[in-house]
Amino acid sequence: MAQTVIAATTQRRRRRGRWLGMLLALLLLLPLSCVSTITPPPPPADPVTVFLLREAMHTGLVLPPTATDPHYVEFGFGDWHWFALGEDQWYRVFPTVLWPTPGALGRRAFGAGDAGRLRAEVSWAELSPVVVSEAKVHELRQRLETDFAAGAAHAVQRADLGFVFVPAASSYWLGHTCADAAAVWFTALDCSVGWSLWRRALRVGGT
Repeated sequence: MAQTVIAATTQRRRRRGRWLGMLLALLLLLPLSCVSTITPPPPPADPVTVFLLREAMHTGLVLPPTATDPHYVEFGFGDWHWFALGEDQWYRVFPTVLWPTPGALGRRAFGAGDAGRLRAEVSWAELSPVVVSEAKVHELRQRLETDFAAGAAHAVQRADLGFVFVPAASSYWLGHTCADAAAVWFTALDCSVGWSLWRRALRVGGT
């Protein structure tokens, strides 16, 4: 009996030590993170405006209406359990950021067809405009819509966020966050994005 109690106590101490170790690692890594700057491309021949959306810890890309879809659409990336399933208990912070976990690709449609209405509808977030090539936007949106459709069988809707999530091909962790995913998307639009070892967020140059 005594040996069982000692073993259980030792196991609890080891678990506590692992949690403290991960917390310390997180605290050490966070100061190294930074906000990367997006530099728009030279004025394109076919200009169109997209938006960087920033909301608390979330970063997303808002794409403009098309001939077949008259509304703005946002794409975002996050941890599947935290972002898609809403499992945001405090103790899930550690596995979410310290090692790769299943990722989620999110799609959120806004009932806005022009920039003024979009800003009014998304007043709770910060929107930064970026002028890019319409052809590049078309290519990126096709790719994102294809990726989203590929996971449609496992789609999860978060009515509280307005997002529909599908499993992403890439994992989420501190080294590949929503800001990193958005940085890749802005790069596909011929923007330059500042390098960062740990990217906490994005900002548009001059804003």
